[in-house]
Amino acid sequence: MHESENDPSRPIKLGLMAVVAFMSWPIWLAVISGVHHLTYGVWASILIPIAATLCVPLLAIHAAHRLYHQVERAEHALHIDSLIHHH
Repeated sequence: MHESENDPSRPIKLGLMAVVAFMSWPIWLAVISGVHHLTYGVWASILIPIAATLCVPLLAIHAAHRLYHQVERAEHALHIDSLIHHH
């Protein structure tokens, strides 16, 4: 097991990451509003808020992945995995 799996502050960290991702969009819009010519650098700068936004669901999906393995372990412990997978 990883140490982060038992981390009680994980939901708080995920919530703070969501706030940072949400607030990165207005900052990006304010920065590009002062630019008179849209260049490749300006368009590439959108990767920062996109990356911050995509990190939140990716971190949440990791939690779903762990839950899936916990359910598998419970199925195995209760011996219902043989009923589910063989019928």
